[in-house]
Amino acid sequence: MAWKKILGAKALENAGNSLSVRIDNDTVVFIARVDGKLYAMNGICTHLRCILGKVTDDKKHVRCPCHLAEFELETGKMVKPPYIAPDSPMEKLGLKTYNIKEEDGFLQIDY
Repeated sequence: MAWKKILGAKALENAGNSLSVRIDNDTVVFIARVDGKLYAMNGICTHLRCILGKVTDDKKHVRCPCHLAEFELETGKMVKPPYIAPDSPMEKLGLKTYNIKEEDGFLQIDY
């Protein structure tokens, strides 16, 4: 993989420190800065392919706005199933995470 510049750091700040960004035709990445730490993961929910929403109040998860599934920021692991599918196999529905860094005012992921 190689580092890919995807967004200005100021744009993330202006968006409230979390947002989803399309980086190519097939990939959307959710990016968040929580207490100074950057996180990046696939930005499309594995349940019904909705674009991920905001970081939860506990600052450990991101919630899908469609059916409220939650994913751990650190690992991408699904920690709460969609409310319409409570028996979803959570261990199979995690999201890919990416290494992310800030350099020269831009966010880059190892993609």
